[in-house]
Amino acid sequence: MVTLHEDPDMDAQLARTLIGTYVGGADLGEAIAAAQRIPAGDYDAWHDEWDRSATAAQQTAEQAARKGLPVLAGRAYLRASEYSRQSYFFLRHDPSDERVSKAYRQQRDLFRLAMSLLPWSVEPISIAFDPVPLNGYVLRPDSTDDSPRPTILLPGGFDGTCEEMFKYGAHAALSLGWNAVTWDGPGQGGQLIELGVTMRPDFEAVLTSVVDWVLDQPFVAADALALVGRSLGGYLGPRGVSREHRIRALVADPGQYDFVSRFVSMFSTEDWEKVLAADPAMDQQLDGFLGDARSREFYGSRMVAMGAQSFGGWLRLLVTYSLDGLAQDIACPTLVTEGEGDFASQSRKLFDALTCEKEFRGFTEAEGAAGHCEGMGQMVWQDVVFPWLAERLRG
Repeated sequence: MVTLHEDPDMDAQLARTLIGTYVGGADLGEAIAAAQRIPAGDYDAWHDEWDRSATAAQQTAEQAARKGLPVLAGRAYLRASEYSRQSYFFLRHDPSDERVSKAYRQQRDLFRLAMSLLPWSVEPISIAFDPVPLNGYVLRPDSTDDSPRPTILLPGGFDGTCEEMFKYGAHAALSLGWNAVTWDGPGQGGQLIELGVTMRPDFEAVLTSVVDWVLDQPFVAADALALVGRSLGGYLGPRGVSREHRIRALVADPGQYDFVSRFVSMFSTEDWEKVLAADPAMDQQLDGFLGDARSREFYGSRMVAMGAQSFGGWLRLLVTYSLDGLAQDIACPTLVTEGEGDFASQSRKLFDALTCEKEFRGFTEAEGAAGHCEGMGQMVWQDVVFPWLAERLRG
C-alpha cells in the first residue's frame, strides 16, 4: 500500500479522507497537501491544518453559491464537512476539549448544506429511543416518488459520524436508486459528543427501534431491507440482526466476533482474573497503557466512547461485547468481507460461527483493497457487495 504520511496513524486517517474523492467529498491534492504540512504525532497541528482546509473549502462553496452554481457549492461544502470531521479525530480522548464539539457541529452543518444542494433527497431524522432519540438521515433518490425501494441501513463505526456513512455506502445505494438510512447510535457521533450517551453492547435494542421507524415509511420495501455494517458495524450489525429478523440481508466488513480476546492473550490466567475482579493494584498497573500521547488518544478515545474511567474498567466492558451464543441466531443471508491485513478483522471467526446462508470474500493488496474496510479500494469492495445485495433484495 502507498504511504502518504510518515506517521502510520495519520497516514491511515489521510487515506480515510481520500476515500471521499469517490463521492465528491475530498480533493486528492488539497487533502494530501494539508496532511503533508503536519509533523508526525502533532495532534494540535493536525487539528489546525484540517480546520484551515475546511474553512477554505467552505469559502469556495459560499462563492459558488453566490454565483448560482449549486452543484459546485454542494461539492465544496461536502469537502469542508469531511475536513472538519478529520480535524478533531486525534482529540477525542478529551470530551471537554471545545475543539471537538465545535468541529463535530461544523461537519454536521456543512454536510446538511451540501446535501441541500446536491441531486438527492437527504432529510435529518429523529428515531425514538431511550434515553434520547437517535439522530440520523434518510437518503432517497427522489423525494417526490414514494414507490417502495430497497433500503440499506448503515450503522456507524467506533469513531465516525452518521454523516460520514455517505461515502461508506449511502452514496452507492443512491446511485442504484435505493434508499439509505444512517444514524448515530449510543457512543457514536452526536450521541456521544453532544449528549454524552455512551456505547452499549446490546445493539439489537438500537436496531429494533431503527427498523420500526424505517418500516413505517411508505417508500421502504419491507422485503428488501438490508444492513451493511462497516468497521465497528461489523460487530454491531451481526449483533443486532441476531435478534432483529426483519433484516433480509447482512454485510459485515470486517466481521468482528468479540472485543476482549485481543487482550486476554496478553495476561496470565491469574492476572486476567485480577483484571476481571477490578483488583486495585492491577488497575493501577493497567493505566500504564495510557502513558504516552499516542496511547492516551488511541485507547482513551475508545474508553470515552464506551464510558470507561480506567483502562481496567474498559477491559471489563469489552467482555460484554461478544457474539458468543448469538451468531448462530442470524437467519438472513450474510456476506462477510475482509481487507488483507485489516487490524480489526475477526471475519473468519464470525463466518465459521454462522449457520445461515453465508459467503466469505477476502480482498487483497494486489487488488488495491487491503487494510481496514478495504482502505482506498472502495469501488473494488462495492463492485462485489452491491451486486450480492441486489440478488438478495430482488427476492
